[in-house]
Amino acid sequence: MTFAKVPAYVWTFLALVLGIVFGGWLPEMLAPIARLTAALIRFIVALVPLLIFAALSPAIATLVRRGLAGRFAGSVVLWYVMTSAIAGAFGLVVSSLIFKIPFSAVATGAASEATTVFRAFGELSGASLPLVAILGSVLLGVVAVWIEPLYAALKRIETGIAGIGGTLGYVMLPLILMFGITIGVRFGARLGIGHYFTMTFYTATLCFVWWLFYVFVIIRYLARRPAQKVVTEYYLPTAIFAAGTCSSLATLPVNLACVRKYGVRDEVADFVVPFGAVFNLDASTLMYVAYAPFVLTHVFGITTSWTTLLVAWPAIVLFTIAAPGLPAGIGTALWSSTLFASMLGLGDPLKSDFITTWIALAGGLPDMFRTATNCTGDGFTAITFDSLFDKFFRPRTE
Repeated sequence: MTFAKVPAYVWTFLALVLGIVFGGWLPEMLAPIARLTAALIRFIVALVPLLIFAALSPAIATLVRRGLAGRFAGSVVLWYVMTSAIAGAFGLVVSSLIFKIPFSAVATGAASEATTVFRAFGELSGASLPLVAILGSVLLGVVAVWIEPLYAALKRIETGIAGIGGTLGYVMLPLILMFGITIGVRFGARLGIGHYFTMTFYTATLCFVWWLFYVFVIIRYLARRPAQKVVTEYYLPTAIFAAGTCSSLATLPVNLACVRKYGVRDEVADFVVPFGAVFNLDASTLMYVAYAPFVLTHVFGITTSWTTLLVAWPAIVLFTIAAPGLPAGIGTALWSSTLFASMLGLGDPLKSDFITTWIALAGGLPDMFRTATNCTGDGFTAITFDSLFDKFFRPRTE
């Protein structure tokens, strides 16, 4: 088997594990690499607002254009917004209960804590830039709807970002190796590997619960389709391919083929599935909200609260809905970890260690589960709207 034929996620997993082992085995020798990684993370974090702006602006423009195209398109857009919001809320509630997160982490109460969190964005250098980038992206995206040259330019940016997704997994290997070394140096090999597999199990469990909700609530009762047939004829072939590629865009042709083979009309499949591949990451929304208590409390022992999670939740929902063009999940992991580090006022070197650990633990196997759940959520949505086809496309009678 040649190097090119080995899936990127396999190399990512191996690089991460090897890095953790070597970092834990030779912590003093490899400490300079950990410090270099922290410096690289600070540089990458500085680029986060630009990445958000480049990915989110064209997404918003297309969202507005298609979302206003008709009642069917508008309903699909609303559905994806709703499922992402519900997924984020589910991740918030479940993770808070698992890690026994208090409603407020300060004695002065939730209102005071929320004020402190928002104040951190103004006081910390660059802390508010991710949120400013979101606001600016939304405004530019809306304006681009009516300015064709601007819209075309934004679409070229979006295409360029999506185009590097297939190679990013291999390009990122040296950095992933350095992430692993940093975890090994900080936590030791045994504890670092333990954190990674705990994160994998945590991700798989929450994604499985979300899958149960789709199959046995949405598919069975709303779409009124047989769950077993949907699972065997659509879900399994799509999920396996999606897990292997760790890319919603790379899975798109297979996703379309499987959903059509199941029997979804072309009029539904050709809009819902491609649109979802670009705009819907409900499993990622769920997990990036749920990761915060895990990484903060379980890994770093940092106190967080419902208040902090409630402030971050809508921002993460918006970003994962409209900006999954950032390839390989690295962008959303980077931005989510940066958001929480800024909200909690973490300073270096803790901030760099926190962001590095978050990105490393979220990659590889956890990314497989997130991608499979994201992609099949698009197909489940197509199946659901296909069952409502007559509601939207029944010929009007005088």
